[in-house]
Amino acid sequence: MTNNSLSTPRVAVVGGGHLGRIHAKLLAANTGCELICVADPDSNSRQLVSTQLGLASVADYKSLAGLVDGVVIATPTFLHHEVGMWCLNNGIHCLIEKPIATNSSEAKQLVDLANIKGLTLQIGHVERFNPVWTTAKESIDTHSIRYIEATREGCYTGRSTDIGIVLDLMIHDIDLILSIVPSSVEHVNAFGWTVLGQHEDMAVAQLVFRNGTMAQLRASRVSESMNRCMQICSDSEVTKIDFAQGTVTRTRPHDDVLEGKRFADKLPPSERAKVKDVLFSDWLHKTENKPASANAISMEHNEWLQAIRYGQDVTVPGIMGAQALKIAEQIIDALSCSRRESFVIPAADRFAA
Repeated sequence: MTNNSLSTPRVAVVGGGHLGRIHAKLLAANTGCELICVADPDSNSRQLVSTQLGLASVADYKSLAGLVDGVVIATPTFLHHEVGMWCLNNGIHCLIEKPIATNSSEAKQLVDLANIKGLTLQIGHVERFNPVWTTAKESIDTHSIRYIEATREGCYTGRSTDIGIVLDLMIHDIDLILSIVPSSVEHVNAFGWTVLGQHEDMAVAQLVFRNGTMAQLRASRVSESMNRCMQICSDSEVTKIDFAQGTVTRTRPHDDVLEGKRFADKLPPSERAKVKDVLFSDWLHKTENKPASANAISMEHNEWLQAIRYGQDVTVPGIMGAQALKIAEQIIDALSCSRRESFVIPAADRFAA
């Protein structure tokens, strides 16, 4: 990657919607860059950028040519490829919000072009920067992971309706799981439920890796409450990550239990009945850690800006965004198969009839 050694990168945000304005607000306050403007063709979005943030805006992102060193692309997903290709062709480093694109073909073109041009292509899988995630993974033996269960549910917000729940929410956990399981996905099975539009609003997916690790993922945007948790089961402990509460809980057997020197089922019935009262003191050791909170998007920005200035690697380069998208595509394909074989008729199909 080319080392530009830029003192203060000039950056812009393409997309003035909810997430784009978050990026713009944080970049405007970041002393490591100069935010030039926000680009959005919608006049209402540009008005919000002006009134809420007091920032300059333009209608056409192509007017940024020669004015910026980097661009955060926070447009609807179907525009990621178009905007990203233009930026890269014009020598502009990119941070593209997840998912990298709408399909693997588009993702490959973006990754290949960034490599040819020697430009940074970072993908906005922001959970990689979440303190609870970075804290949890420090002590996980990735080679002993056997089972992962991830849940990411929330209420309908009306945003990101151009994609389904797999590309909107589940892809966060797909990326996290791919980053810690040292093996390739061998089998995918999935079921989904389309309720409010033309894309799936709830999905459950099962991944089986070549090394035998299994993962089950559930995502929904038609849930009554928010739940963002992951449980990672390894040979010696269970790690639960609560992204919403910001906690990491580890549970592991005491050494003599783990080594098979003490068995509850070999105790006399009267003693065995008491195990439940001392399970988490005499048999299992449970610890909870609440890492100091931090703004994960700001951390993501800082890494991207350092990469622009010095050519450093980023945590989630384009190739990793493409890998997560590939698995998401397999899940969506499996959803299509389950719909054809199920008696449940997706809402979009009913409305089209």
